[in-house]
Amino acid sequence: MALALAKGPSALAAGVDDEGHWLLPNQVLKVGAVGHVSFDLDRDGVVRRFSSTKQVDGRTLPALPVAAARLGNPQLPIPVNVILRPAFRTRPVPVVSAASILGGRRREALRGRVVFIGTSAAGIGDRFISPVSKGGSPEPGVLIEALSTEAILSKDLLGTAPPLITAFMALGLGLLGNLLLTASARAQILFVPMIAVAPFLLSAASLQVLNTEMAPLAAFSALLLAGAAAGADRSRRTKVAMGDARHRIAELEHLQESIAEARMQNAEAQRVVAHELKTPLTSVKGLAQLLAQFDLSPSERNRVAQMVVSETARLAQMVDALLDLERLRLRNYDRDAQPLDFSALCTQRVEVIKAGTPRKIEVDLAPGLWILGDKALLDRVIENLVSNAFKFSPEGTPVRFSLGQAGFHAMLEIEDQGSGVPVEERTRIFGRFARGSAQGLAMGLGLGLALVAEVVTWHRGSVEADDGPHGGGLFRVRLPLTVVGGTD
Repeated sequence: MALALAKGPSALAAGVDDEGHWLLPNQVLKVGAVGHVSFDLDRDGVVRRFSSTKQVDGRTLPALPVAAARLGNPQLPIPVNVILRPAFRTRPVPVVSAASILGGRRREALRGRVVFIGTSAAGIGDRFISPVSKGGSPEPGVLIEALSTEAILSKDLLGTAPPLITAFMALGLGLLGNLLLTASARAQILFVPMIAVAPFLLSAASLQVLNTEMAPLAAFSALLLAGAAAGADRSRRTKVAMGDARHRIAELEHLQESIAEARMQNAEAQRVVAHELKTPLTSVKGLAQLLAQFDLSPSERNRVAQMVVSETARLAQMVDALLDLERLRLRNYDRDAQPLDFSALCTQRVEVIKAGTPRKIEVDLAPGLWILGDKALLDRVIENLVSNAFKFSPEGTPVRFSLGQAGFHAMLEIEDQGSGVPVEERTRIFGRFARGSAQGLAMGLGLGLALVAEVVTWHRGSVEADDGPHGGGLFRVRLPLTVVGGTD
């Protein structure tokens, strides 16, 4: 990497740690520029701006989009302590996989361009919501950095409306609203087109229509449109508008809380991922140093080598599980789900499991239950739940595996004879890297039940943990039934 970076102009990212100090790139990486990656989030959790420079520990660094833009235009000045507001209008941004580049493909497509290298898979890297994110879904941080850089190079930055202009426009909309509420129905209809184009007039004036400061004006325009269509009963219109406004405000507050909670969960998941990946890597490093620095006997060297293989396999298993979860998000249920004989699938999978273990499995399967789904994914669900039941059941006790029909759903139940799942943990254990208190020192990555939950959700079903009739744990999966031939 150091040799590659030395061949051309480049910039690397820097961050700030929990104690408020710079986290700078390794000195081995000789680069021409370093930029900070700190976005300024609005109260609703949306990225709309960032500071052109940031000073920490007496050292000032430009924002990464500014440093990257200077790679494309070295004469571009660095504004000091200025808030930059990209318009985020450059779509789509070309995305090229690392595999295609390493394989020698698509290199010419990158020649002469400013290229960002970073993770884009959901759940692996930082993700943010921009004003133009599709469906309000978080996007990779590297994409936001690239869009910001393009906005700087193309001078597609939003400006702030002068206070005097903003005041006059707010006054004008207020007067217009008063006229609409007092005029006749025919006059109101004439004013409707003027109000409908008000947000576009604001945009044409290079105002920050997407910024939070302009939200009250847009909301006011919407209320006027609703009032103009409501009729002649002024009192009733006012009550309806106020009720609708309160409802919308409550929805926005709920959305803001959901976004904040999602960001907290995402940050915690990233912290746990880093911790879980660090543990096997540290073990592998220590064992490799042991092999390299000490003259071990053949038997001891073989034992240490086996430990390296074991830790490497654990790391590979964790990465594969994470990739499985991320690939699932990219699959389309309506396109990929196929009619499956779920009864036959469960029968086949249980037979395979029974052939590979001395543990007893009590089976009760209803025939002829068909669902829409993916066989490989449902095999993983069954394997994870049965493996989980074996792990927490005492030796010699059976695991009960049953499949039946509950209304319009196929209901799969797997019961163990262990200590059960505490009520306060029955939702949390389906999160990524979650480990229940009953697990103790038992081996596990904390990804098995997360995979179960996400696969079942993808199948339009539900999964829950409950108390078993014999005192152990009971995991219940419900999947919607279908009828072969497409009729209901």
